[in-house]
Amino acid sequence: MANDRKRATLEALEAGMKFVWNEVIKMASRGYSSTELGVMAKTRLATIHRDIEAEAARLDEGGITDSDSDAIADRGAYILNEEKADAVYGHFRSLVKAGARGLAITRTHPADVTKRFQLGKVESIWLSRTPGKAGAGVAVADPSNLVSVAGAVIAFLEAGGNAAVVLEGLEYLVSLNGFSSVLRFVQTLNEKVVVNDSYLLISANAGAMKEQEYNLLAKEMAGEL
Repeated sequence: MANDRKRATLEALEAGMKFVWNEVIKMASRGYSSTELGVMAKTRLATIHRDIEAEAARLDEGGITDSDSDAIADRGAYILNEEKADAVYGHFRSLVKAGARGLAITRTHPADVTKRFQLGKVESIWLSRTPGKAGAGVAVADPSNLVSVAGAVIAFLEAGGNAAVVLEGLEYLVSLNGFSSVLRFVQTLNEKVVVNDSYLLISANAGAMKEQEYNLLAKEMAGEL
């Protein structure tokens, strides 16, 4: 029995150390300065208790299930290649249920998205060029004004960390703003997501984009889902 506990403890320690150094390698490879790396490291240390508490809650509810194997383990930005935003909302919903603050940036009216995917109480921004049809209580952003959209997302991220942001229809933004502008937009959000210990989930239809452009965007991500 004592040997089993010792082995389990050492395995957990090894897994934790591998995770930490993989995070360091990942951040260093993205070209962050020493100051930025220091800020991100301090942020992760300050919020590590939240990850432990979330894991404890999952174990108390019956341990790791098959669905947990698809969970997003690391904070950062992720991209999903799908024709219509669907699976991305499943990942987003899981993060919100685990305690993350949610922000959905949608091309569809937020009320319809929230109802269809059972998102619960999350904040929303509707990408629309017809703000007069939004309705009361619905935040609207012009999809051709990426500076405004980025500002709203950054404000949400900096309001407390542990945020999950979902963005659908990246190819739509490319068609309106050009690829270079969207790439800078994604890079800016990615940096803010990492610094604020949060998640960014992006749904994009690679078939509606140039292959090289999609690949460049994917390289900015922590991974593809």
